Amino acid sequence: MTFIRPSLLALALAFTAAPAFAVLDDGAMAPSDQAANRLYWQAQSALREADWSTALQRFEQLEQQLREREPQSADAALYWRAYVLVQLRRTTEARTLVERLHREYPSSRWGKDADALLTPGKPAAAAAGKTATSGEDDLADAAVEALLTASPERAIPLLDKVLKSQRPLRTKQRALFVLSQIGDPRALDRVIEVTRSTNDPALRAEAIRILGIGGDAHGVERLREIYASSQDASEKRQVIDAWLIADRKDLILAAARTESDATLRAHAVQMLGALGATDELGQLFDATADAESRAAIVRALGIAGEGTRVAAIAGDAKQPESVRAAALEAVALSGHGAELLGGLYAKAGSEALRDATLRAMLIAGDSAGLRRLYGEVRTPEEKKAVLRMLGTLDSDATLDLIERALGD
Repeated sequence: MTFIRPSLLALALAFTAAPAFAVLDDGAMAPSDQAANRLYWQAQSALREADWSTALQRFEQLEQQLREREPQSADAALYWRAYVLVQLRRTTEARTLVERLHREYPSSRWGKDADALLTPGKPAAAAAGKTATSGEDDLADAAVEALLTASPERAIPLLDKVLKSQRPLRTKQRALFVLSQIGDPRALDRVIEVTRSTNDPALRAEAIRILGIGGDAHGVERLREIYASSQDASEKRQVIDAWLIADRKDLILAAARTESDATLRAHAVQMLGALGATDELGQLFDATADAESRAAIVRALGIAGEGTRVAAIAGDAKQPESVRAAALEAVALSGHGAELLGGLYAKAGSEALRDATLRAMLIAGDSAGLRRLYGEVRTPEEKKAVLRMLGTLDSDATLDLIERALGD
């Protein structure tokens, strides 16, 4: 069996016990707006790598964008910002965000989770569909984790007993993870058996995720079987996410090529971006002439950091306008927006593409580029469009420019 690195082991245990579990298991939490959706997954990818600084930056950008396009959903971004700040031990800032969450979204589903972030030793549970546990359950959780160091002969039967018991879902999830870390084929067989026998969809989903964490060839083959036989789009999405954890670009690429469900196909493309699979995404782009598919691919290339490549697509007049607009957004997501977007404005051949360039500069937070562009554009309509974007960016230089515009 493949063992994961100690740092990943600690992170995976945290995913099982804390709110971060939702990172890999609840894609339904992702925003419906495409640009916000990409930011969400880019941030979640940073969480998987424990890259807290990048995750915080992406969730801040996500909140800004959600407040513009889906204001009713911005509570999720507030929660995740607070979560990352807790990981960075910046609890005062996290507390301020939690207070904002309660004040602005008093009925938010994230409220209890956010409160739990600030309570030492009491991780939030609602994000993973859990309920409060008793002291006896907490003791069972600790006992399950202690089996990480036990012999397979003793540990496997005990963990199997937990899986067949009436223990809470959280305890069974931990039992599955411990099984995945035991270097014995019988332990892996038990995880695989859960994917076949359980009637609990949440436990089955966790078993699928655990097979991805283990990365064992036998487990990955079982994931292939599940994907091939399943008629449930949600379950197939879970398998794609497990392949993401297992770093199986080949299997995700196959899904992106052959899946008939457009939503699942787009999700597979998105996960290739999270893996930085730029060669594979390039192959997909060249192999398809469908504008919608190409747009999804260039966004994934942006998530993968391929700013120069997607900038070339954005400036290519031979591409459909929808693809070019998506490429502009992808430049912003690539982290190279400040370097590349200003030059693309001049290549935009329509008002729609000029507007898309300005939105991309807003996503990239390129206030300096927008101010520069304000001085370059000549028509009143363009100046107004740039000024509207600048108005959403809070900086002294922007306010000075607005003051001068008001004084004209």
